[in-house]
Amino acid sequence: MIFPRYYLLTILVVIALSSFNSDFAQDGRTNDDSTLINSYYHSLYNFSFSRADSSVLLLSKSDMDRATIYNIKANLLWWKLISGDSPNLNLQNCSYNIDESIRLNLKNKQRDKDFLLNIIYSYSLKARLESYNGNTLKSFICFYKSIGYIRECIKISGTDENVNLILGLYLYLMDYIRDEYNLLSTLLFSFPEGNKTKGLEYLENCSVSKNEMVRTEANYFLFKIYLDLEKDSNKAFVYVRVLNEQYPDNLVFNMEKLKLLLIFKKSNETQLYRKMLIDKIQTAENINTLQKNHFLSQVDQIIKAGI
Repeated sequence: MIFPRYYLLTILVVIALSSFNSDFAQDGRTNDDSTLINSYYHSLYNFSFSRADSSVLLLSKSDMDRATIYNIKANLLWWKLISGDSPNLNLQNCSYNIDESIRLNLKNKQRDKDFLLNIIYSYSLKARLESYNGNTLKSFICFYKSIGYIRECIKISGTDENVNLILGLYLYLMDYIRDEYNLLSTLLFSFPEGNKTKGLEYLENCSVSKNEMVRTEANYFLFKIYLDLEKDSNKAFVYVRVLNEQYPDNLVFNMEKLKLLLIFKKSNETQLYRKMLIDKIQTAENINTLQKNHFLSQVDQIIKAGI
């Protein structure tokens, strides 16, 4: 029974690391570039893909380094992919942009913080993409490569929230893996030890950050940890509630809340929320027909599965 457990954990780790956004290096950016990146995140979290597209277009015309721009494009394509928009096209384009970002990052001889944040995101998103395609081994290899660079972030941890966000996830997951999975522990023996308590502390601090990206990611990571690893639905609900309050139009967050309501067996509340979701999806002006059908199908699947 080792393989199924290994398979499930690999998928879970990859999802936790990269199904959501990750930081794009912003040190040394002009004020205009930083404003555009912040605008991009805000639009994406609010499910306004057209505005996010506009931000990416403007960033593509800026002097920002190409590796970061490829990452930003890949990130947007990933969100479109998991939102049901032209899956084959977005999958292909997302893969291309990730590979280009990795290629350019590996040509960079400066292993500074900007480089580390970019390469970590590139490999973690590539891992998620391979997982999406059902390529579990390739997914783990990409994840393995990403934590090789995360190890270097330990040297520069401290007051930088972007680094602390990554380290919080790393410290928790490495400790969890070594406690629960002997086979994976052997594969990861050369990496620094994890620490669940310290990892959660990093993430908790990031979850109240004034930085919108850091705060939102931290809340999402904590939600995934408590739901899937700690098996603490009550704590998971705290974080998914925060995400839904801050971004009520984000259907990905909405679906997660629906799952938790089912877990809590709150029949009346679940039915009311389901009806509200269906109406929201059907009348949404910020997503296309493909995306509407995708999320309507998800609602049906979640209700039928009862999870």
